[in-house]
Amino acid sequence: MGKTELESGKFDIFNFSPPGPVGARYIQSTAPINLIMGPWGSGKTVATVFKIAYHAASLFPVCRDGAVHVRCAAIRDTYREMAKTALSSWHGFFPKNGPYTRQPVAQNYSGGQDRPVKHILEWKTIRKWPDGPRLTPIILEMEFGAIGEQNLDSFFKGYEISMGWMNECDLLHEDVPGRFYGRTGRFPPRSEIMEWEGDRLGWETDEEAGTSVIKLPRLIMGDYNPPDESNWTYKRHIEEPENWTGYSFFQQPSGLSPQAENRRGKTRADYEAEEKAFGGPTNSEARRNVHGEYAAKKQGTVVYDRFSLHKHRSDSFIEPVRELPFYLGLDAGGTPACGIGQFMPNGQFRGLREIVTTPDTVTGPSRFSEQIMEVLLADFAGMRCGGAWGDPSAWYGADKIRGELAFMETVSLALQIPIIPTESNDLKSRIEAVDWYFGSDIDAVTPRSLWDPRMKHTIRGFVSQYHLTKHASTGKTDSAEIEKNQYSHIQDAWQYLLYGYRGRAAVKRDAAQMGRPANVVPMRSVTARADFDVFKT
Repeated sequence: MGKTELESGKFDIFNFSPPGPVGARYIQSTAPINLIMGPWGSGKTVATVFKIAYHAASLFPVCRDGAVHVRCAAIRDTYREMAKTALSSWHGFFPKNGPYTRQPVAQNYSGGQDRPVKHILEWKTIRKWPDGPRLTPIILEMEFGAIGEQNLDSFFKGYEISMGWMNECDLLHEDVPGRFYGRTGRFPPRSEIMEWEGDRLGWETDEEAGTSVIKLPRLIMGDYNPPDESNWTYKRHIEEPENWTGYSFFQQPSGLSPQAENRRGKTRADYEAEEKAFGGPTNSEARRNVHGEYAAKKQGTVVYDRFSLHKHRSDSFIEPVRELPFYLGLDAGGTPACGIGQFMPNGQFRGLREIVTTPDTVTGPSRFSEQIMEVLLADFAGMRCGGAWGDPSAWYGADKIRGELAFMETVSLALQIPIIPTESNDLKSRIEAVDWYFGSDIDAVTPRSLWDPRMKHTIRGFVSQYHLTKHASTGKTDSAEIEKNQYSHIQDAWQYLLYGYRGRAAVKRDAAQMGRPANVVPMRSVTARADFDVFKT
């Protein structure tokens, strides 16, 4: 498939060149909601400015007066922030007294100083008419506003627009995209559109009148720097894209990547200096603003700062390789958790499934076993279990004289899978066992671990939620203390799996070698009863 006009750099409206391939695809996209995310200075805002101009000139219909009429609203959280970002970038290319402002200027530019701004542009471009190409006027009305403390319903009520721009959209309420999109398709009025434009745009049925009307283009767009994973953009981009099909996300590469965008505006040396100023590549601010990745809240030191969403999180669901055994890691307690994964012949570990229990109820070993068995029967039936490891403390506390079974003994018996306690419960060793899989890659294209995107608790933990306590983060204690939350139990489960599989000696050796690759530990096989049904015991 060849490059688009934008990707090839030939798109020259107002002599503009896209910041890079990602920016070009974002500009050209006609999806309902288009959001571009990237590091500082990657050209996101400028790309949005020209996305508006590009679609005004090429997408929207010719009206009966012979001109294309487009109205776009740009919104931000406050007017002052709007003036510093979106409006500043807009004026950089379309100044108030510039050649594209419709004349007379006094009637076509108004507002400013902590209040809405309206700027009307006019230029001509070649558009297709039934009798051939014609030089056609484009009249673009830009309205800049800020939501502030206003009620969303009252703020959007008066908008009748063609398209919309959410500047720094992560700072806006999660309901804004839907409300904003609901105001598009209202300008220009359909009664003013040339009827022959229906051949290009298509037709739809007006539900109220029951008549066939021209289908108007509708789109909104947004730009943002990566926030932390609690933001609504993370949920819709990373965790639940299948539930937000109207969204198209465009993620630009790291500012230090060979594929970095907007190199004309910001050099590699600029990003290197910023990374150092932030304290290095693992600092959360550096990960967000230099590398363009979602990163942690400032609540405690993130344990797995080498985990990378774009590298270690699979873009698609991962299914088990049926010819290879699976492995389990289990954490006990009132909210137990289980991780299930496989080791590939090339040494890659694949995290496949997570079983987590809710913190509002205590889950005993019998119910926990049922939850694990449901997953095993659904996704791993007929496959071999290569090994299972758990929290050593979960083998204690039972009254052996009275015949009581400890937590892990009960689970092991129910699953008919031998579960082995790890050699120790040393937290640092367990963490090192997992962190090794986020270090050096197997080769140029193969990360040492890959994780199924459906495991939301696991991935959120890696990104930010599995972190040290504030005391441990600030050095007020010599021990590594983990903040216990709903994400920490599944992290413990993965630690038991990988620490148990690799063994204490290998973990220590690799930590001493600073994570350099080593030989893969041979697989061990224990055959599980695939037809075992915990519900019938």
